Amino acid sequence: MKYLAHISLFLLLNMASTFVLAQDEQDKRLALTYYNQGEYDKALMYYERIYEAVPSYYNFTYLYNCYMELKQYKEAEKTAKKYLRKHPDELRVYVLLGKVYEAKGELNKAELQYKKAINSITRDTRTNKIQTLASQFEREGKIQFAIETYQRGNKVAYGNPYMYNHRIAQLYNHQGKTDLMIKTLLDLVDVNEGYLMQTQSGLSNSIDFSSEPKKVEALRKALLRRVQEHPNKPVYTELLAWFFMQKGDYKSALIHLKALDKREKGEGRRVYNLGMAAYNNKQYDTALEAYDYVLSLPEDGRYYRAAKNNKLKTLKAKITEGRAYTREEVLSLRADYEEALRDLGKNAYSLELVKDLAKLNAYYLDEPETARLQIEEALTFSGLSAKEKAKLKVLLADILVLLDNVWDASLLYMQVEKQFKEEPIGHEAKFKNARIYYYTGEFAWAKAQLDVLKASTSKLIANDAMDLSLLITENTGLDTTERPMQLFARADLLIAQHKYDSAELYFDSIEKEFPYHPLTDEILWKKHEIAKSKGDIKGAIGYLEQIALNYKEDVLADNALYEMAQLYENYLDDKETAKAYYKQLLFEYPGSLFLVEARKKYRELSGK
Repeated sequence: MKYLAHISLFLLLNMASTFVLAQDEQDKRLALTYYNQGEYDKALMYYERIYEAVPSYYNFTYLYNCYMELKQYKEAEKTAKKYLRKHPDELRVYVLLGKVYEAKGELNKAELQYKKAINSITRDTRTNKIQTLASQFEREGKIQFAIETYQRGNKVAYGNPYMYNHRIAQLYNHQGKTDLMIKTLLDLVDVNEGYLMQTQSGLSNSIDFSSEPKKVEALRKALLRRVQEHPNKPVYTELLAWFFMQKGDYKSALIHLKALDKREKGEGRRVYNLGMAAYNNKQYDTALEAYDYVLSLPEDGRYYRAAKNNKLKTLKAKITEGRAYTREEVLSLRADYEEALRDLGKNAYSLELVKDLAKLNAYYLDEPETARLQIEEALTFSGLSAKEKAKLKVLLADILVLLDNVWDASLLYMQVEKQFKEEPIGHEAKFKNARIYYYTGEFAWAKAQLDVLKASTSKLIANDAMDLSLLITENTGLDTTERPMQLFARADLLIAQHKYDSAELYFDSIEKEFPYHPLTDEILWKKHEIAKSKGDIKGAIGYLEQIALNYKEDVLADNALYEMAQLYENYLDDKETAKAYYKQLLFEYPGSLFLVEARKKYRELSGK
């Protein structure tokens, strides 16, 4: 009997506890519901009970807010003071107490609480407490007190009197105090040059170099002043060079970095890095000047070999990208490559040079046989990884396509695909092999392989596979003959082989033999590609105009508008016409894949 009595008591207590917990949860839900609906008087009844049971900061804030909304300032003050007596390190509550005094019109008392919160920060105050207090000030719109909070944090921080400068600078920027923002960030590198990247990040986040000329000018003056005042601190010269790079003025940046490197008798590291940045931004002349400077240093220098390689890469880009070039220019570039390989030797370390030279011979000097021999020789280099050999095989297969030896090329593509089945290089090989079958009119087999590649992890390969698969689907089985598509695919192969005149003859024969065929807009697109490859930009635009005007409902219409905008912007330097085409695309093709990029370009060209 006694045992049963104990069990009964336990069950009763357990049930009572469960009931209390359920009641608490219901009270919390009701309180929050009333609070969110603005019925603060009803919410208050619950929050007084909830806070009394669990006096956490979370429950305190809801109770405090109810008092403030109901203008029960005496109760709000009393509750805040009581909370602070128990939790004196919860500094943000001083801000809430100050708000009570502000609401009562007692501004001096309010400011006293704000100052008290800030002065309570000591060396033992944790970082998160300082940040929380500053954030509370920010939420209340008291930016100056937030700044003073961080300044106090800097003052008491052990061994780092600039700990919160980055945040202080953001707040100064919020206030529109540009000079103070710049000074605060530059003071970081003044004490420790290791803060260079943090300073650059802070400046770039606070200044839009394309649309805030007053801020840009203020930074320029501040940097020049610091360079003059601290000639022995190279970090300011580095920052000045970085400043010019943000403006796209790589030439001025190079002048300062060369002078700094000479003064320090350095290895050319900063100048070399500038060369790479200039190259990536298509500032080829400046990149070449940077690399030439590095090459003027001793040959055993750390950056000498890389500068030599990158100079050739830049020369190639300068000659072949975006403009017509002469055979003499390409021959001169080939001579530079051959000289570099004589200096560096043909081995795994100079592999990229060998590959670039082979591409130059194959695609720009019409010497694919010479290129084939060079890549076959490269495959014998010792020390190559399996993936490097695979890339060489893909390049060799590409060259064999130029030589019209498509089936040997297919075997090489299949080798690479088999070895790297689930990797991007394998997907690339599979796509190129499918294209071989497309070139030769084996459309069903090509499409089967392309459909597999639609799920490729490489977005570029997946998109190319989808486009070619769609081309085959839309243009086979429509007529009693596949002849138009076979002629088109053959012309496509001739383009890949740089036999442009022959390709155009095939396209012309399709248009003559099969007028109004669905391939007509595709033919215009291919003719635009040929004209562009020949350097005939206006001719390329003419073909695109026909697509945009006569094939508005076809899939290439928005492509044509975007491509015309690109050609006018990047090749003809006609920004206004480019802007007009970007705008047309935005209005006429709101579902275009180019929409985001077109909007971005339109804003850039409009200065917005």
